Amino acid sequence: MVGPLSREGVDALFRRGSLPVAMLALNQGNVDPPAGNVSFSLSPEEEGVAAADLLVERGARRVMVINAGDDNARRSTDALRARLAELGGTVTDVVGAGIADLTPFAQKEGGVDAIYLAMRGPAARELMPRLAMAGLSGKPLVATSQLLSGTGDAEEDRVLDGIAFPAESWTSGRHVPGLPSAASVSPRLQTARGAAARLFAFGHDAWLLTAYLERLAQSPDAHVAGATGGLAIDASGKVLRTPAWSTFRGGYASPLASAGN
Repeated sequence: MVGPLSREGVDALFRRGSLPVAMLALNQGNVDPPAGNVSFSLSPEEEGVAAADLLVERGARRVMVINAGDDNARRSTDALRARLAELGGTVTDVVGAGIADLTPFAQKEGGVDAIYLAMRGPAARELMPRLAMAGLSGKPLVATSQLLSGTGDAEEDRVLDGIAFPAESWTSGRHVPGLPSAASVSPRLQTARGAAARLFAFGHDAWLLTAYLERLAQSPDAHVAGATGGLAIDASGKVLRTPAWSTFRGGYASPLASAGN
């Protein structure tokens, strides 16, 4: 196991070709791992793919994207667009989070089936009234995991109720075999509370993968239930994570049982 590395660091490592020992690199770049090696990350791309799958499962084919314009938002949006195209859907528009009037986009020919939000919680809270003014508040809303950033006040976060977003199984209160609950660990371990809990879950799954690499690599149907979600390995040597889904209820983040968790 090596990492965490930058994406450029992972590419530099894997460009060497054959390596003296098998590597589990803790990030994913643009270079596929050499045979016998694996890369693993919590990437914006997998969130975009998972969001597209969820939206199409719910009958949404025409998706409007509202994003913050940062690298995370761009990468998740690009992955969403590509996956939607594979499934027969399309991104109708990509607009900035600060846009004042969404009505022209809502009234385009063909309409909008759902909204994808690639932004943090405070920006999403500010956006909700504008969605309502454009007649879009009743559309299904799916966000990136960035939605949780800047939340924590239930009274303020009530406006986010109903938005689905990807989460880690462990941090959202689901049972993970062999791991105590997040609620029981976080009071006793500083590195397992708040934003750090996501990295704690990632670290757990990195060690979990080392025990199951051979089985996962040899069987395309094999998967393991991890703290960050369902884990599998594709033909290129990249770990595929199927995130758990959560939503806001009464201003609190809660598991979304109807999203295949």
